[in-house]
Amino acid sequence: MTAPWIRVSKLHDGRLGRDVAALRPTHIVSLLDPSLAPEKVPLFEPGPQTFQRSFFDVEDETASGPVRKVVGELLDFLHAWSAKAADARLLTHCHMGASRSTAAAYLAFAVHAGLGAEGRAFERFLAATNKPWPNRRMVALADDILGRDGALVAPLDGYRDAFPTRIEAYRRLNAKRGVFR
Repeated sequence: MTAPWIRVSKLHDGRLGRDVAALRPTHIVSLLDPSLAPEKVPLFEPGPQTFQRSFFDVEDETASGPVRKVVGELLDFLHAWSAKAADARLLTHCHMGASRSTAAAYLAFAVHAGLGAEGRAFERFLAATNKPWPNRRMVALADDILGRDGALVAPLDGYRDAFPTRIEAYRRLNAKRGVFR
């Protein structure tokens, strides 16, 4: 099976607008902070099918982070995209392009690959991203909804164990950029 066309972007530094113009995605997953000022919420031209939700990038079980209902809706969107993946271009984004958007991209690869191909999906995901840190709560909720019995979470946990300082590096970089989340 050919890997689907998936790109991860970010709202920070205006990269999202450049990526949308250059890549012309057919499908967009837009995951935003609830505290984002209304004038900064991206609006997309008619054309791409868009899934846009707001929740904070937290991994503990809180009302402000990813919840089962939203992850279920995301999976429905990704299943519809996967049915058209041969001709579809998916762009995922969040504020920094590191956690929520990469979790959505990983889930897109996993949905497209299907049951039993979670490891291969994670490998394809890593090949398509740069130093990701997928939101584990999103992946764990998707794992449960899809009945994968930990198969989606296992490669993510192995990756995190292999790169334990990566999240701290992101925090330092964001602090240097003046980004508080």
